[in-house]
Amino acid sequence: MAEIDPLLARQLRRLGLEDLDAPPDKETWHKVVARISEHYRHVADDRSLLTRSLDLSTNEMGALHRQLLAERDRLRSVVVAIGDALTIFHDAASSQVEPSRPIEVGSTISTAKRRFASKLGELFSLSGAAPGGATQGAPGSATQDAAGASGSDEAINEVRVQLVALGDRLVQLLYDTAEKASLKKQLEVARAVQQMLVPSENVIERPSLRLASHFQPAAECGGDWWTFHDLPDGRLLTVVGDVTGHGISSAIITGAAKAACDVVRTFAREAISPAQLLRVMNCSIFEAGQQKFLMTCAACIFDPGAGSMTLANAGHPFPYLVRNNAIRQLAAQGEPLGAASSAEYTSSTIALEGGDALLWFTDGVTECENESSEQFSEKRLRSLFQSVAACPPEEARDAIVEAVSRFRGERALDDDVTLVVARVS
Repeated sequence: MAEIDPLLARQLRRLGLEDLDAPPDKETWHKVVARISEHYRHVADDRSLLTRSLDLSTNEMGALHRQLLAERDRLRSVVVAIGDALTIFHDAASSQVEPSRPIEVGSTISTAKRRFASKLGELFSLSGAAPGGATQGAPGSATQDAAGASGSDEAINEVRVQLVALGDRLVQLLYDTAEKASLKKQLEVARAVQQMLVPSENVIERPSLRLASHFQPAAECGGDWWTFHDLPDGRLLTVVGDVTGHGISSAIITGAAKAACDVVRTFAREAISPAQLLRVMNCSIFEAGQQKFLMTCAACIFDPGAGSMTLANAGHPFPYLVRNNAIRQLAAQGEPLGAASSAEYTSSTIALEGGDALLWFTDGVTECENESSEQFSEKRLRSLFQSVAACPPEEARDAIVEAVSRFRGERALDDDVTLVVARVS
């Protein structure tokens, strides 16, 4: 007899069939058949339950699959709408790169916003339609459809809110971009005007005097300014100034200072003095700046006939004089221009000798910082100028400019850099 399964053997023993080689009696045989029949009924019930479970799972998986397809299509529509919106606003921004009139910007942005709203309407009217035949015929499909539709509607409403907010942010971005473009254009114009106020000649040659200058504006429009003018009897006027702050307003104050200087030298001529010049410039800057902007300034008049230089100072860094390899500052007191409606300035005169070297500069030179936020400092400038004072002024200037640039490294300028080097022959 073939080997019997252990489980079956245990069941037979429970029914009283210890000896499987002998036939059972009638009662025992009926028990065996009844137990086998009961087992088959349990197997049939389990198979039926499994079949129903598989059918339900299949229907649910099908419904989920159709729902995912519908959500995919809706998400695709949302992505397309976002892309269209960005294209709309990009076109609006590109059409007004540097707007000349604000009304044109407003009209362009309003048009873009209307087109965006129209796109949203098309998107949500399309996505509001339920996908056809999603769960028809499946048990409980109506409830599942209602729950799925409710969840989808909430998601769509959330997308609607986010897209509307996106549209508002894009509108504000366009306005900000237009404003910055306009401001950038104004800064470029102001910087161009500022550079026109500075002499275009890098080297100025006069009897007994040779000057070399350098002017480097910062990234933002600043307020450095310097000029020179020939006066009667071979005299030469030089003025170096620096307006506090940056921006268009500082450039305007620079223009006011230049205009005041031109008025004084035109009408005073022989009688002009550095102190008188600063007094007139102070009144002009006080009226124009209303004490919100100040200017430091150093004014000098060279007189080659007398072999002297007369100077006055309005809070500006003192110029340096190098004679016989010894360096000193030419100190002169005076408050910055524009600080008060009336201010007194005094002129002082020093004798010049052949070989003397002079340096005027703005604080953009000494306060220039490197990548470690360390300033170039007057100490470095004084030592450097003393070492190159015997060179021609243009070579001394280039050495200072190169040293400042090397010290600054890759860091952008925070302030304008202006310096003037002179050598007496």
